Amino acid sequence: MKKSAALGIFFIICALSIPLDLRSKETDRDRKIQAITKDLIPDLIAIRRDIHAHPELSFQEKRTSALVSNYLEKLGFEVRAGIAKMGVLGILRGKKTGPVVGMRADMDALPITEETGLPFASKEKAIRDGNEVGVMHACGHDIHTTVLLGVAAVLSRFKQELPGTVIFVAQPAEEFGDGANEMLKAGVFKDIKPEAMLAFHVDDTIKAGTIAYTPGFAAANCDGFRLAIKSEGCHGADPYLCVDPIVVGAQIIIALQVMTSREVNVQEDPTVITVGSFHAGSASNIISKQADMMATIRTYGEEHRQRIKQKVERLIAHICEAAGAAFDLEYHFGTPALYNNPELLKEILPTVDRILGGKKFLKESPRGMGGEDFSFFAREIPSVILGLGIVPENLERVSLHSPTFLADEESIAVGIKVMSSAVFDYLSLHKTKR
Repeated sequence: MKKSAALGIFFIICALSIPLDLRSKETDRDRKIQAITKDLIPDLIAIRRDIHAHPELSFQEKRTSALVSNYLEKLGFEVRAGIAKMGVLGILRGKKTGPVVGMRADMDALPITEETGLPFASKEKAIRDGNEVGVMHACGHDIHTTVLLGVAAVLSRFKQELPGTVIFVAQPAEEFGDGANEMLKAGVFKDIKPEAMLAFHVDDTIKAGTIAYTPGFAAANCDGFRLAIKSEGCHGADPYLCVDPIVVGAQIIIALQVMTSREVNVQEDPTVITVGSFHAGSASNIISKQADMMATIRTYGEEHRQRIKQKVERLIAHICEAAGAAFDLEYHFGTPALYNNPELLKEILPTVDRILGGKKFLKESPRGMGGEDFSFFAREIPSVILGLGIVPENLERVSLHSPTFLADEESIAVGIKVMSSAVFDYLSLHKTKR
């Protein structure tokens, strides 16, 4: 071998071994990803608007699941549908051997009637808990799904040089049903388990073009309870003749807030209890036979999670006993806290920095009290979820889970470019470690 050729090979090997944080300049591959994304965006915007106009509740995502499956099949992927009812797994096998990395997007919508006035606003209705409700993508899952399809389309163009395998997980029921856990129980990774998982969640506090990240714990335990307070019922003019379940329920709601502010050091153990549903009665002059309420309870840490459960059960039992009220309480542990793997985050942040054009577009965010069932994947596999800025230029912020929720569609291209490069860089870096 000639000396010049040997030196060339040496420098190539060294370049591949350089840590990502030292390879900060834009690459030819970055420019190619940018060009492909620009070419794809008109069709992807149309797909996003179609998904937005036809939202589906948890485990009812039949239309969206079919759309994702068809799109991935047209890209030539191996596609497995019907996982945990509506879940989809798409597999892109690069021509070069290497690790497996996964990307996840959730597909379901919320029982909210849309009030945005957009030309593609949802007019869909569905039945939830026996009642007709409006349905809306008020949490950005239409954006998540569109970005996943865009990343799949971009990386499919690199199949010949892709150093490993990428799997795309389109998940049902993030909002209601722990769809991630159901997909795991259904064996989504039984024969192809990724070494790392990546995902986005739209961030309603930052502009499109900005990415947020949180090292370590990023989202809380998401538990809750259903409570039925029972009475024999009586005339509203004679309240002394029966237990008033509405009054008892009101006492419980206030007492829960007093408990969190007086019995819990919320600086050390962040805790939120919100009673989001309270229903009773049919007329102003009738004391109802029953009052029903539902609450969400957010905490961090397994020990604190258990302590709060004991406190809530004690409080409800004692208030009902004092009022002479019978009750049925169902307390449930739901989605566990989400943990962003610090080592994986450290690996991918230089890529995010490079694609965005500088650290001014990166924002470190404190952990919040929201829940995210990507945590089930993160318990099994080193994982990172990033916040994708979606606030339109003319607004200061938007509000998730609101009937007026809006997302800047510029975020779709940003998400595709960042995630495509992050996946490729991860595969390239870990291929050299094998």
